[in-house]
Amino acid sequence: MAGQARHRPVVLTTQEKSTMNFPTIFVPGWHSTGYSTQLITDDIVSLGVTDTVTTVKVSPQGQFEFIGPKPRANSRNLLRIIFVNNRAGEVQYAQWLHQLMNYCYEHFGFRRVNLVGHSMGAYASTLYTFRFGQASGLPRVANLVTIAGPFDGIIGRAPLNSFIHPNDGTTWTDEPHQNRLDQNGRPVLIHPEYARLAQYASGVPKTLRMLNIYGDLGDGSEADGVVTIPSATSIAYLVKNRITVFKQVKVVGPNAQHSALHEHNWEVTQNVVKFLWPVFVAHTTS
Repeated sequence: MAGQARHRPVVLTTQEKSTMNFPTIFVPGWHSTGYSTQLITDDIVSLGVTDTVTTVKVSPQGQFEFIGPKPRANSRNLLRIIFVNNRAGEVQYAQWLHQLMNYCYEHFGFRRVNLVGHSMGAYASTLYTFRFGQASGLPRVANLVTIAGPFDGIIGRAPLNSFIHPNDGTTWTDEPHQNRLDQNGRPVLIHPEYARLAQYASGVPKTLRMLNIYGDLGDGSEADGVVTIPSATSIAYLVKNRITVFKQVKVVGPNAQHSALHEHNWEVTQNVVKFLWPVFVAHTTS
């Protein structure tokens, strides 16, 4: 990548190993392909965080095909999800994620994991964490990173009825400058998907560390082209007083476009690495 200096290998202390050696699952969004999570995981590998990346293809029936090295529980392995039905919507993604986590618990011994989700994958990762992040028989979610999460609506398109998921109530009805957060951070307009998160928010693990990354094109729209800032940042109201760590990072400019936030986006990668694996903090030369 332009402007990138390869980070020198380091020796981890026992304490660093105990806090950073969890597998990390990358959850893609709407209409995603294998390309959707490949770029950011390639960038993380280039920093020396790990050289072990496994692709997991999830069938519409919730069956899994693992491509690459066998995942290990006490490691910094990266697992990239590919949803074969990539238009099923975030609620179905969360259900498949639940099945995958159960499989990894039973077959690979996963006890703690990190989740990194983009767009509807960010929503699905959050919904899963709220509902199952501390359930028995499943890995505990240690760290959650959300990128461009549509927590309270997606900017609408026409024809509108083409973008409503009939099975989960998610709507593409948000518009720039239509919504706002009140002085407590609660969105004034509550869309069905936000109400769903609010229903389960009390179940979030108190030990969770969460990083929320969102975009602002800087063109006055206060959005990344798909998700408005109020929608992307509304998650703070549900978690900031319930979990151990909550941080937000705003990316501004052309690189803040919705899809560009996870496509060789050095600012995003730098923040993800700093949050999950601080001993491998990214450095740039420009």
